[in-house]
Amino acid sequence: MRRIHGVIVPSVLAVLALTACDPAPKSEAAPAASAPAAAPTTEAAPTTEAAATVDAATKKACTQLLKAVDDTVKKAADAEKIGPPAGYIAVSAQYIAGATAMTAYAIGANETVSAAAGKVEAAMDELDKAWNENPKKAPSKADLNAAIKDLKAACAA
Repeated sequence: MRRIHGVIVPSVLAVLALTACDPAPKSEAAPAASAPAAAPTTEAAPTTEAAATVDAATKKACTQLLKAVDDTVKKAADAEKIGPPAGYIAVSAQYIAGATAMTAYAIGANETVSAAAGKVEAAMDELDKAWNENPKKAPSKADLNAAIKDLKAACAA
């Protein structure tokens, strides 16, 4: 098992390094900060600008989150077809990477989307654990499917 973690941990760290840094929120925040100076006569304009920035960040997060979910589910299914033991280790790794992506892409999203992404992350973590505990029996994906449904609903709202 040590050998597995020797491969998975560096892979997860690489995924974190690649997905955790997104310079886009900084560039989106800059126009919102300058907007109140352009419209000092009304208080509604800064609120509208801030709301637009938050909505744009949430929309971007949803796009990334839903794409990451689709990629994770597809790659995990492909890895499961390989069979034991290598395929099942790969399934576990896909769920770890997917959970990491949920954390990274939820940054900047509104509370509803962030909470829904957290549920998807938790369900992926549980599937990872289940695959490691009993690689001969595929665990139920019901919790993951329910969490994905909640995330899609949160993003549609």
